[in-house]
Amino acid sequence: MKLFDAWMSSFRYAPIYMILLIAIAGCVAMTGSAAAASPAATEIWAYSQPTNMYDCDISPDVMYVAGGTYNNKVLLLTIEGEHLWTVDTASPVWGVAVSRGAEYVVAGTDIGDLLVYDNEGTLLWSKRFKGIVNDVDISADGSVIAVACADAKVYRYTNMGTEVWAHKMDSAVLSVSVTEDGSLIGAGSKGFQIRVLDAEGQNVWSYQINGQVFGLDISPDGKYLVAGGNDAYAYVFDNTGKIVSQERPISQVNDVSATLQGAYFALARGDSITTIYNIEGKMVTQLSASASVNGVSLSPLGGACAVASSDGKLYLYSLPMPDIPVTPVETATPSVTPTPVIDPDAEGIFSFSSAPSGATVYIDNVVKGITPATLSMKAGQYPILIRLDGYEDWTTTINLLPGDTVNVVAQLTATTPPSTPVPAGFLPVFAGLVFAAVLLLRRSDE
Repeated sequence: MKLFDAWMSSFRYAPIYMILLIAIAGCVAMTGSAAAASPAATEIWAYSQPTNMYDCDISPDVMYVAGGTYNNKVLLLTIEGEHLWTVDTASPVWGVAVSRGAEYVVAGTDIGDLLVYDNEGTLLWSKRFKGIVNDVDISADGSVIAVACADAKVYRYTNMGTEVWAHKMDSAVLSVSVTEDGSLIGAGSKGFQIRVLDAEGQNVWSYQINGQVFGLDISPDGKYLVAGGNDAYAYVFDNTGKIVSQERPISQVNDVSATLQGAYFALARGDSITTIYNIEGKMVTQLSASASVNGVSLSPLGGACAVASSDGKLYLYSLPMPDIPVTPVETATPSVTPTPVIDPDAEGIFSFSSAPSGATVYIDNVVKGITPATLSMKAGQYPILIRLDGYEDWTTTINLLPGDTVNVVAQLTATTPPSTPVPAGFLPVFAGLVFAAVLLLRRSDE
């Protein structure tokens, strides 16, 4: 009889429980509907090492994948996942790159070594720098090698080991990229600076973001550049240095990769996720690892993606993306362009903007204008402060070079973060359901 009474008691309150369950389910459904499902990528293979994988690169002909590890190794696999060789280095490998046909495999290490191997893993030559080699890249034919070094310089080398030039930046260079033909080299620094250089090492354009530039990649054709870092933003620029897309993937961006014509770009994130977007900033798909993603590489047309993770794995994925229509490039008649001579006393240009706009710009603690603002200044190092009521101060230090243009973009943070809005229409529904539950409860007690 007590058991029967217990059943009856539970049945008596069943409508109340049902209403509350419907309310909770509705909340979950409305939240989930905000993010549409994205097409899934297919894992082709995963190669494991008992250590962190720090970088990876797919060859321009999509025939090989190179990887670098924390336990002092450079490795080469075929695109099908067949292991070809592994070589030992004297210290952790921070960057790798591979040319067409794996004719050259390049690596940069923690003790400052630039190592260049052939397609059989034989060391062709090496160079030691006075600082960590944070990143490397190579042109498709292997004739141009770029080096990002902690000595605050980006270097260009030939495939025979000859230094062509060294370009001084504001601080340690963390990331570097070369176009397929070697005509442009992009670099990102610890001091938040992005710089694009021509084949002679002259500045094409530069930009200042809000964090250290951990990852930077120029599309193989040089039309776009994508960059990201510890400010948890990703920026896509056109070939004039103008931002065409900006994403905030929540987590720190460790590395980036771009396809031909900038049609797709990938972000390797510190929260173990790799996200892939199209040029409009719409997410195409995402990939998950079991630890931080340190390196990412897209094939030129975007059909394949290599991922290097701290879970000790080098992954290769097939991506659910349509082929990129390749626009033929007209072949221009080569011409000799004289190397410009820059007056060391020349001025540089600051171009300031902020989100929101209307912020006050201070240089050396002196008010210089309201964003957006463009200012000419003599070359030198300047402390920058951007201030707006209701927002935290934004500060940085910039080394302005003669004849240089530096775009400074301040993403201001509100002192009191706004609350997350509740989906429209949900509160009245939820309140009505709770009221009905209370009414039934009162009636059942009478």
